[in-house]
Amino acid sequence: VLIGLCVIFGFGSLIAMWSLLVYGIFIAGQNLGHPEIVLTLSFAAGSFIVFFFGIFYIMNAFYFSKDINILIPLPLKPYQVLGTKFITVMISEYITLLPALLPPVIVFGTGTDQSLLYWFKALALVLASPVIPLTAASLFIIVIMRFVNLRRNKDLLAIVGGFAGILLAFGINFFIQKVPHGDATKYLENLLSSQSGLIEMIGRKFPPSIWATFALSEQGIEGLGYTALFLGAAILLFMVLLWLSNHLFYRSLLSGQEVTRRRKSLSKTEMEKYYGRTSSSAMALFQREWKLLVRTPVFVLNGLAGVIGGPFLVAIMFFTKGKDKEVDMIFSFIENPKYSVHITLVALALMIFASGMNIVASTSVSREGQTFWMSKMIPVQSRAQVLAKLMNSMLCSSLGIVTTGILLEVLFKISLWKMGIALILAILGTVLLSAVSLLIDVARPKLVWTNPQEAVKQNLNAVIAMFVSWGIMAGLGVLSVFLVLWGIHEWLVYGIIAVIIVVLSVASVKGLMALAEYKYRKLEA
Repeated sequence: VLIGLCVIFGFGSLIAMWSLLVYGIFIAGQNLGHPEIVLTLSFAAGSFIVFFFGIFYIMNAFYFSKDINILIPLPLKPYQVLGTKFITVMISEYITLLPALLPPVIVFGTGTDQSLLYWFKALALVLASPVIPLTAASLFIIVIMRFVNLRRNKDLLAIVGGFAGILLAFGINFFIQKVPHGDATKYLENLLSSQSGLIEMIGRKFPPSIWATFALSEQGIEGLGYTALFLGAAILLFMVLLWLSNHLFYRSLLSGQEVTRRRKSLSKTEMEKYYGRTSSSAMALFQREWKLLVRTPVFVLNGLAGVIGGPFLVAIMFFTKGKDKEVDMIFSFIENPKYSVHITLVALALMIFASGMNIVASTSVSREGQTFWMSKMIPVQSRAQVLAKLMNSMLCSSLGIVTTGILLEVLFKISLWKMGIALILAILGTVLLSAVSLLIDVARPKLVWTNPQEAVKQNLNAVIAMFVSWGIMAGLGVLSVFLVLWGIHEWLVYGIIAVIIVVLSVASVKGLMALAEYKYRKLEA
């Protein structure tokens, strides 16, 4: 219950921030005589997000889902298979689209005293809003997959696109945070007034956002006409997609499954060298865990998010130097030798944050899914298997830690010995966070899933582990603050933190091993 309340609170706070920004845009637009600009910007932004992420969702649902090979032999038309999958993806898009579109629709409707007809039109437009961008993404993918075999490079494409999406999300959040708190309305008004012809420019790039704007802002027949235009365009594009799917979908699907057999033959010496190689069971298990992670783009994106998340936050701080008072204060703080221990602890916090952003450990058993029976059959103890998972998680976390540390050193010129101490403490902290997160997944793994996304994005273990990790980081942070305030010597502060982390890590690892022996006997794939 507590975890559910925390999730609701976190999601609610994001919606509240977005709603305040929307209200500021509405007031700024109203002062300029164009309150409807909030609708234009919201529909355009929502459509862009749906199109951008829809490309990867559609590619995964249409061509790389597990059930597609089962559906092909069934007596179903291609448009029936594709249409069903399209609707499934569209429903999932509502999770992000509704919180983005409902605030501007409500703000504009209540702020301009709209009639009952407005709310009916708004409901229809919001529900139909993902159809056009998602159909465009589907048409793009179907045509590309028909003539270009992306199956070999699908993992790379998905990973690159996913990391781009993460950077986009960070950029949007950074823009929202840059809006001044005290004079947000004036800031937005100046921003909008400096963009002359903004609505017309958006209309040229994406006309449906203008149709939706006029459908909701205009009264009478004209508003109904634009509503019909928007809905008609969505239906027409969807019909074109279904028609095209009958001609290209199965062809593109089957052509994407074609592979070329390697014809290179090995000599006797090469065969002996290749097949005669041996490795320890620990290394073999570690390699198995690593391959299980990297062969699926969804797993890689979530597992290595900290590798770019932490450094991206550091880069934002650096490039806003001279433009943000708070960032300037941080720089003056770093350059002051009086705050040596503070700087080390802040660097430690940033690196542990980067470590805690990945969910490799908290989904380690869940990612095996229905192949978990293999782990029970191989002649290796459960302790060794869990240890390999722990090492794999620590490797991913360490990548984020080292990348963040290097960027802190290069951009902020933090002394090497401070960075070295922070790096050692962060790696020790990684053992603790990884062990606790893995313990949660061993205790209650999600082994039944049909799509890899379910194992990571719809896995409650990842959320639980994230909150537990944040709690541990918060506890260490509070302890560090008190140690500094009490005037304890700098080296003693580092020693106390290290001892506490080591003690907790040893206890967590022992508990993990004991739980693994018990659960591996009980679990069924």
